[in-house]
Amino acid sequence: MKLLTIVVSLFALALCEEDHVDWSKVKTRDLVVTNPITGEFRVNSRIVGGQEAVQNQFPYQVGLLVTTPGGIYFCGGALISQTAVATAGHCLVAGTQVEVRMGAHNVMSQEITQQRVVSLNFLIHPGYNPDTIGHDIGVVILPAAVTFNDFIQPIPLPSYDDFDRTFAGLPATMTGWGVTADGSTVISETLRFLSTTIMTNTACNIGFLGQILPSHLCTSGEGGVGACTGDSGGAVVAENKLVGVISFALSFSCQAGWPSGHSRVTSSIDWIVSVTDAVPSPS
Repeated sequence: MKLLTIVVSLFALALCEEDHVDWSKVKTRDLVVTNPITGEFRVNSRIVGGQEAVQNQFPYQVGLLVTTPGGIYFCGGALISQTAVATAGHCLVAGTQVEVRMGAHNVMSQEITQQRVVSLNFLIHPGYNPDTIGHDIGVVILPAAVTFNDFIQPIPLPSYDDFDRTFAGLPATMTGWGVTADGSTVISETLRFLSTTIMTNTACNIGFLGQILPSHLCTSGEGGVGACTGDSGGAVVAENKLVGVISFALSFSCQAGWPSGHSRVTSSIDWIVSVTDAVPSPS
């Protein structure tokens, strides 16, 4: 029995060692869009502020390593069914394969809670527009159904009754492994989260000078938090539903308290349901 305990302990230790990825070469996926007045706004992959999550606090959050001809990029994602992950559309541009890391707390280590798969099947919303960042959402199809457990669970989609809701005023949670300080280029090893509030698109448009679309959802930057505090593709959750996918923020706003922009899930839910086995929450 003692020998078995030692063997199991050594096995667990080995799984928690650093993996094969050279994280110093992994990039975050930033998308700069020209604004005729301010110059630009940017899709950020930063998690400045917030706090570290505890193990399995957000079992729907996944990490994505997207291989492209230009290198490997890291994004977040949200598990929405046994075979599908929602993420930002810009995360998948020019991708050739996506490694999905589920059940991770330290995304850089081979934790025994993790399930990892490589997918060659992923889709970007047909309405995605990189100039306006409209419908910035995509899905990764897993090669086989994932086994749910305490560390890996899907987040429900909104219901059809939610289609006409703005969710404005509701508290929301954002999650991700983005970098933890301005100027940093290496993501956080451990999952982080923050609490924020969903804004009206009208109020958000003041900060973005009219560039907010109906397919966008905004969260408040009060207290210096926002998209800078969650990596691209990560989950925006309210009422235990995936209401947004982290998408963009003003290029100068990482700690300035400006709003953050996300892809509004209800604007794309018909497409999501048509290409995955995910279903809306019951009405």
